[in-house]
Amino acid sequence: MRKLNQVLSDYEMNLPVPEKKKILRKILIDERQKLSEIAKPQDWGSRQFFRALELLKITNDEINKKNINRQFVIACFFPIKNELDISYFADEDWLFPKISKNGIIKWFEYGDGKKDLIRNNYGILEKPEELCFEYSLEMSPMLCFVPGLAASQDGYRLGYGGGFYDRFINKMNKRITTVFFLPSEKFVFDEIPFDENDQKIDLVVW
Repeated sequence: MRKLNQVLSDYEMNLPVPEKKKILRKILIDERQKLSEIAKPQDWGSRQFFRALELLKITNDEINKKNINRQFVIACFFPIKNELDISYFADEDWLFPKISKNGIIKWFEYGDGKKDLIRNNYGILEKPEELCFEYSLEMSPMLCFVPGLAASQDGYRLGYGGGFYDRFINKMNKRITTVFFLPSEKFVFDEIPFDENDQKIDLVVW
């Protein structure tokens, strides 16, 4: 775990939260890219995924069986900017996000991982709007793997600034369990700049 004041200068530490986040994002995106270039493939998603299953006390077979039987649904994401690739483990029933025009996260089923997938303006794979749906409180509980850059020791996440996941978590927090995967402990901080819109993550794994 790192101290935030060892990464940001005294001047930067006293900036407003949005500005501190912007500076920290740039630093961490660069650090993650450099780390991804030297990391072993098994350390870029696989190790963290199986560690999460261990902490959740469930096996990979059990997680897919429960998903198929709709005891809960599993939501993942396609990696960008050198994020860990958890989508490698996706079953056809796993859900992936699409950001709708009004800023709401909608979901689509992974399927075969090829059909109907297109890249949006951010370069992220998604499916057309008509193949997506909104998650509701009436649906099965969700195990949600979330993207991002870093986390604090008390569970705050540094994302990319859109606020899409924070709004979704805030709305559905009684029905979802969130898991955040990081490359190493270097991306865990004693504190992360946050405001009233930021939501805590249930489990952070590195």
